[in-house]
Amino acid sequence: MTCLIRSAVATPLAGGWAVNADLPTPAGFAGATQFGRPEDVSGVIACGPDLDELAESVRPYLDAGFTDVAIVQVGDQQQDRFVSEVAEPLREKLRAL
Repeated sequence: MTCLIRSAVATPLAGGWAVNADLPTPAGFAGATQFGRPEDVSGVIACGPDLDELAESVRPYLDAGFTDVAIVQVGDQQQDRFVSEVAEPLREKLRAL
């Protein structure tokens, strides 16, 4: 089984993930997410700088039998930093689970 941990922006959408998949333009996405707050996102998915917390957030999926997990860094401004500083240490922690 494969699990995709959805991006932070998908969670606070009015209407949920199905709405996200059907939004044709950035303006539509902005409208659907206008009431989402950072605390709404952090309350339902692991996010932030604690790599141990991020790795542990995957454990329930592994315990449920998933064999593959996709981790997504959201936002283009920190993408290079995520890849250079976070991706490998996080991958090591995930493999140790």
